[in-house]
Amino acid sequence: MFQLRKSATACAVLNRVVCVPSLGTCLACALVGAWSIIGCAAQPVTSVATPSASVVTAPSGGLISPTPTTLSTPQMSIWSPLPAPTSLPTETPIPSTAEAQVVLEVWECLSSEPSRVLRQEAVAFHEQHPEATLTLQHCEDASTWSERLASGAVEGWHVLLGDATLLAALQRRGLLQPIEDLLTRRELAALVTPARIAATRGQHLWGLADTLGFHLLLYYRRDLMAVPPADVGTLTTLARSYYAPPERWGLVLNSYDPLWVIPWLGTCGEWLTDVRGRLTLDTPAMVRALGMYRDWHHPRRGIVPRVTHYTARQMFLEGQAAMLLDGDWALGELAQVPALDWAVATLPMVETPDCAATPLVAGRFWMVHRDLPLAVQRAAADWLRYVFAPERQVRWALRFNALPTHREALRDARLLENPHLRVSAQQMQTGRALPLDVDANTMLEAMRAPLRAVLDGSMTPAQAAQAMQQNAMRAHSATNAPHP
Repeated sequence: MFQLRKSATACAVLNRVVCVPSLGTCLACALVGAWSIIGCAAQPVTSVATPSASVVTAPSGGLISPTPTTLSTPQMSIWSPLPAPTSLPTETPIPSTAEAQVVLEVWECLSSEPSRVLRQEAVAFHEQHPEATLTLQHCEDASTWSERLASGAVEGWHVLLGDATLLAALQRRGLLQPIEDLLTRRELAALVTPARIAATRGQHLWGLADTLGFHLLLYYRRDLMAVPPADVGTLTTLARSYYAPPERWGLVLNSYDPLWVIPWLGTCGEWLTDVRGRLTLDTPAMVRALGMYRDWHHPRRGIVPRVTHYTARQMFLEGQAAMLLDGDWALGELAQVPALDWAVATLPMVETPDCAATPLVAGRFWMVHRDLPLAVQRAAADWLRYVFAPERQVRWALRFNALPTHREALRDARLLENPHLRVSAQQMQTGRALPLDVDANTMLEAMRAPLRAVLDGSMTPAQAAQAMQQNAMRAHSATNAPHP
């Protein structure tokens, strides 16, 4: 997933992209890394009564889960990023039969329980495909491992599971096989749109999304609010109605992290990039989004002004705020808090009817090495079909909060009957991903300082939008410079 560093809150995107529970100190960083490992969402959604070790559970996973600093939250390493090994990953060979002719090397950096389940699946896969011996290699340190893989220092893999940052780096080096060479057009038609956009470059799909997440959701306390707001106007009205400072507020959020601004930029078609993948931060849409976000932080709006992710979460848990804007990683974390009566809703629409908020979505991807022998390619294709199967994706969703990427799995009754997963899946599908050319961590970091300047009053929204564009262009050029 991305190598974003997650904060306690953001730890949760895309290893879970599932690192939901866990998607770094800097939200931008957390975005990509922690969530990928699985990571982020290593804990399945449980009942409200499930006990937890602490009131605020730090995210897990490699999307990453350190406690946020005063300014930032999770890092975008969507769902636990791949841990980086100090040495080569340890390998767990799956027993083969005497007739087995093909060895498929599959490498991953999931957290312990998802990794264990994957080993069980490898055994089941071998039973279905006795001609192939699957060898799983697991690493313990995602960041180092990802760096070594991206640099070409580690070789021998056939199939990898990692975040978008690793996917983009390996694709730039020309090390990947297009997924459409392995799966049919009909099979790939089942892939949800954000998963396709996030792994596409140059008209080719370079990774098969295992899970998507890292999107924001609206959480509310049912002991304080019966029905969540459907639009931004109602949101601010409700926030003011609960306003009784300093003990009670209507809404609390992670003020200084750009991830919390992005959903309001994307309403009614605007986004961080245009249809050709070019950066579009210096636009009237961004100026409007920054202006609205700044106005939210006026003390009399009923929204807590300028707080960190940790403080926002604590205020919600202690009943000082009726509503909380937080990432999908919070689903598993809040479920661990005893006696907390809460529910989750999709983000409110913005004024114009049918203009839904569009949070950033990140993922964790299966990728295949190029130029493999034909027999190994066939085994890799069979493995991709196995992990992309709707039934398998539903099992992972119910166990690890890892949202499916197969359209049929997203319509499964078991997922729709789960109130948390149903809402999260709905929000994910209205969210948007960045194209593979654009690094999410880099993008968020480019937006961070100008956003702070807007909230502190030293920049206007227009000035901040211009600064964001300039920062992002410089960073993007450096990230996509030709590899020596």
